Amino acid sequence: MANDDSGGPGLSRRSFLLTAVTAPAALAAARAPGAAPGPKAPDVVFVNGKVITMDAAGTIASAVAVTGGFVTAVGSTEMVRALAGAGTRVVDLGGKAVVPGFVDAHTHPMETAMMAASWVDGRYPKNKTVARVVQNVADWIKSKNVPRGVWVYVACSSASQNKFEEKRLPTKAELDAVAPDNPVVLANGAHMCVLNGAALRALGIRKGNATLKKGGTVQLDPATGEPTGVVTDGMADIPLSLTPEMLVSYYTKEIQRIWNRYGFTSVMAITPDSAVPVLQAVAANKGGNLPRPTIRYTISVWKGANGATMPADLGVFRMPAGSDASRFRFAGIKLWVDGENDARTGLMRDCYLGHFATDPGGDKGSLVTPQEGCNRFAVLAGRNGVFPMLHASGDSAMDIGLTACEELVKSGAKAPLFRLEHFGDFQVSPDQLRRAAALVPQGLRINVQPTWMLNLVRSDYENMGKKRAETGFNFRTLIDAGLEPSAGSDVTGIYPENVNPFLGIYAVVTRDSDDGLFLPRQAVSVVEALKMWTIWAAKALGEEKVKGSIEVGKYGDLAVLSDDPLTIPADKLKSVTVLKTVLGGDVVYSAA
Repeated sequence: MANDDSGGPGLSRRSFLLTAVTAPAALAAARAPGAAPGPKAPDVVFVNGKVITMDAAGTIASAVAVTGGFVTAVGSTEMVRALAGAGTRVVDLGGKAVVPGFVDAHTHPMETAMMAASWVDGRYPKNKTVARVVQNVADWIKSKNVPRGVWVYVACSSASQNKFEEKRLPTKAELDAVAPDNPVVLANGAHMCVLNGAALRALGIRKGNATLKKGGTVQLDPATGEPTGVVTDGMADIPLSLTPEMLVSYYTKEIQRIWNRYGFTSVMAITPDSAVPVLQAVAANKGGNLPRPTIRYTISVWKGANGATMPADLGVFRMPAGSDASRFRFAGIKLWVDGENDARTGLMRDCYLGHFATDPGGDKGSLVTPQEGCNRFAVLAGRNGVFPMLHASGDSAMDIGLTACEELVKSGAKAPLFRLEHFGDFQVSPDQLRRAAALVPQGLRINVQPTWMLNLVRSDYENMGKKRAETGFNFRTLIDAGLEPSAGSDVTGIYPENVNPFLGIYAVVTRDSDDGLFLPRQAVSVVEALKMWTIWAAKALGEEKVKGSIEVGKYGDLAVLSDDPLTIPADKLKSVTVLKTVLGGDVVYSAA
């Protein structure tokens, strides 16, 4: 077969025809180069492009055929075009690069849609001072004519205590001054918030009340026992102003509008248990009166930060019979071992540098779920045939998470896989790398947030010091250890721009950060970076047989790009945009 397609670094320069009569049933028969097309013509063919398949061989092709939502041919334009019938749609790619539809392996889509619609903006660098944020709260209440007693939510960037000029967060007293009659929640990232007096009263938090019902921790003044307003990991205890109608809109319109724009066709949707009934109703509406989502939801449910109230039978979270399993799949459950290093609540072996008024006691971060609880949670997931997701930010929390994974393997509970979230984002030690590598054959998958390099390296230096901070974001080391890190945006709405995968791809390839060039020796190749958002992300969902590469038998999910990431200068990667997003052969987003 003649080679008429050019490749890129790390990819083979070859093109061959792969066809299947049906997919995935005839996949095995269709793998041989030159296999004859089946009797049914493709629904659509995409021709005249540079198809970066991300398959194991690193194949570069120029055309793809999709039938019944699945890829049925990959090869040269001439061969694939020849498969078209009278009713086949032909999409000319105009020479553009095509990659598999991106997979966001860790994100919070409901919260992102909610925060975009109804939260006061207190994010840095748009807001550089505490005074500016407090004024924003006052202006919001006045301009929106917010009724007395209605909750007000404020989004501040992670590590705001480092970033604001005052080097602190707004206080309960400052929020009381501008919102005496409205409960206010000011989020410092996703793991710490400041509540004003009205919010504390609404939640029943009083003197000496150090813990909330669902795992949150209340900071108390050591001298008086009165709550300071600071709450860590209280996400399950804070009420949200959501209606079923709003959630339906999020899951059928807003979420896909955000993610499809950036080439995503799948998300690992980390979902509060309270939202599951609405998501189940959306899933059950196949052929009904609701729009069919143009994103594939793989769902992980959380119920309280420490997972203590997770039911023994997880069947309550499964999608209804008859749902489209390609769009809606309950796959995992999540808990938090600790907080997060950017809020100085990630549980560390050694103390953080300096001290902030919002720091937990002991200056080593916060333990949310002790070892016994993590072990029990992991085994619970395995016994229900789903995977556990353990959030572990600090190095001490990663020790606990690794032990829980080891205990899961020993228990014999057959989890399809098990995950550590944020592994190595902020810090990792050689002994933890060894333990993690040993668990990979048993089913360990790790998830990382590469785009945080553009947000948090400077604060990591300030909070942990040079030696510890420089063990974080070591993606070259993680890959060399065989961990195949999957990328997740972890977007909650705090950094909405982080949905864009090309910001993260740019960061891991160039090693640019918010503190300049950061550990250039940890750079990865563009091909490896793409794997983090495609095939490795699919593996982290247990879905690599149907997602993550453009191969016969997999979903016809594609992203058409403005530029070829394999050939453009590395510093241009962050400017790549998505021209079209294709789900099952259908164009669900077009930049035009």
